[in-house]
Amino acid sequence: MSHFFSCVRLLASPSSNEWIRDLARHGEPYRDHALIWRLFPGDGAARDFVFRRLEDERSFYVVSARPPQSDSGLFQIQSKPYVPKLESGDRLRFDLRANPTVSIRHEDGRSRRHDVLMNAKRSTASDARERLNEAVQAAGQKWLLERAEQWGLAIQEDSVLQAGYRQNRLRRKGGNIEYSSLDYQGMAQVIDPQRLARALLEGVGHSKGFGCGLLLVKRV
Repeated sequence: MSHFFSCVRLLASPSSNEWIRDLARHGEPYRDHALIWRLFPGDGAARDFVFRRLEDERSFYVVSARPPQSDSGLFQIQSKPYVPKLESGDRLRFDLRANPTVSIRHEDGRSRRHDVLMNAKRSTASDARERLNEAVQAAGQKWLLERAEQWGLAIQEDSVLQAGYRQNRLRRKGGNIEYSSLDYQGMAQVIDPQRLARALLEGVGHSKGFGCGLLLVKRV
């Protein structure tokens, strides 16, 4: 099934547009969420895209099952068909903004998702700063490596870089939404092209509607 890879640029400065400023009052992730949803009109349609905001804060990469549409004049859009063609053994450079979580069972018997890095901090003595940093890095890498096979990848452990950790809060009626994001980069080898194609088209992990989960790869 054909998808589309798009580079979307917001033409108006986020600070100069009243509607965008109003969205940002609920948090930047909510603003991005609403902006990208606007490109895919359809009453009650399920989300069929994943996206990532770039460092200039006005540009986004979007992978979607249908081409983005804009009649508002807010966006400049460049789209092309996206059909990943990769083979077992291909070596790739990958880039991923993820929401790394771990499921923990509580005393009431229910399992809840927790931020992997914050959980590592709570489990490590706070007076051992060096050990704390090592534990946090190890927890982030463990989360990635444990899931890579599901995405059709074998990741080169010593190539993994972690950066850009953020805790995000979205203010919404009925309660806030909190989640974390962490950027990963590194080298990997394709071990299952079909699984990888699905990961590239559908995204990976949680919080896909808020800019996490878009897996980017480049053959090397």
